[in-house]
Amino acid sequence: MAAQPDLWGEIQIPNDVRTPLAILREQAALLGPKTQNLVEAEVDTEPYGSDLRHRFYLIAPALDNYRYQLFEARHEVTKLYPVVIDYSTRLATQDELMDWLKNRLSSPETRQVITTLLAQVKS
Repeated sequence: MAAQPDLWGEIQIPNDVRTPLAILREQAALLGPKTQNLVEAEVDTEPYGSDLRHRFYLIAPALDNYRYQLFEARHEVTKLYPVVIDYSTRLATQDELMDWLKNRLSSPETRQVITTLLAQVKS
């Protein structure tokens, strides 16, 4: 029997690309150690039509794994950028995503949610 021809051509796996999902997961991993794992963060990803949807949650394990959705980010499955945040904010580049994340994660609103969750856990 003849060998099957490979019709895929050459496929290269990029090494230096930081995807929106990788960036979100990196930031999520940093929260737990800051709060003695009383409040953690997690990113859930799912298909959404022709997009990938990443939901960023704050989680309080001691409160029956209470989950607070901080924001949602989505992008086309065929492109990493632009990333659309909560259906309204469009971020065209990795740098724009990083700037937006810095503002959102350190915002007074986010700190208030984390502080309130910590108070609930400690009571």
